[in-house]
Amino acid sequence: MIALIRASEYCEQPWKNGGGLTREIAAAFSGERALWRLSLATIERDGPFSEFRGYDRTIIAIDGGAVELEVEGQPVRLDHAEPYDFPGEARVTCRVIGGAARDLNVLTLRDDFVHDCAIITAPTRFVLDDDEDVFVYAIEGSAMALGATCGAGDTLRLQVDDTVEIVTTGLAAVVRITPL
Repeated sequence: MIALIRASEYCEQPWKNGGGLTREIAAAFSGERALWRLSLATIERDGPFSEFRGYDRTIIAIDGGAVELEVEGQPVRLDHAEPYDFPGEARVTCRVIGGAARDLNVLTLRDDFVHDCAIITAPTRFVLDDDEDVFVYAIEGSAMALGATCGAGDTLRLQVDDTVEIVTTGLAAVVRITPL
């Protein structure tokens, strides 16, 4: 299966802590509990991150101002298109420098799923399993896989058991979510 998810289809929701808004690209739930989620957030002001106990998280700065985090008392500067992994229960606060920033976020329930985020700038081959959910988010330019193309800000969703070449004309994030 391959599906194009356009940015206009992302579902806007408030952050868990009420401090801003996220635009959900895709998610899976068991009842009310999220199993995993891929989303975009705009960080407009300094403040705490929401706590997600029992989850693993990755944040990728994609555009806008710079963001500095403090994770369990340790300073972390988010570099453009560099994934940063941290546990959902970590105490995290952020400081925005130079205006609002947007980031791509991945969240997986630690006991049930793992995720991996790769940033690509050239054609890259991935061996995919049919139980994985794979998302290709075009950060800059476009991204192509299995004959489908998405433009900057859009996402391709892949669910295949095959070797797949993913091509970008700029910069893309490839997010793999795999059940344990």
